[in-house]
Amino acid sequence: MAMLRPNPRGDFPVVSESAFVDPTAILCGHVIVEDDVFIGPYAVIRADEADENGHVEPIRIGSGSNIQDGVVIHSKDGAAVTIGSRTSIAHRSIIHGPCGVTDVSTLGSGCVVFDALPVQCDL
Repeated sequence: MAMLRPNPRGDFPVVSESAFVDPTAILCGHVIVEDDVFIGPYAVIRADEADENGHVEPIRIGSGSNIQDGVVIHSKDGAAVTIGSRTSIAHRSIIHGPCGVTDVSTLGSGCVVFDALPVQCDL
């Protein structure tokens, strides 16, 4: 079982029953994982940092997406991160919000995406 834990506000990840989350992955806080998503070993997805008013926007992983080994998805100051449907984020990439990645994008191994709304990638 993957490590699913609440953020300091008490938001807990919501994961579709059809998604696969590797047992070594960590999902924390206001994370929404849609249908048929794959989250690989040692991925870390954290929606645990609130804005100045204590609000946390979700990190949403769209249906059919592939989050590979060691990917980190996080956001500063409670900002939203949206990963589009049928998107692949390759090994050890870092996605740091606020950020949006459009549907059917591919980010190659080791990519860094920071503070970009929205971005379509085929890297």
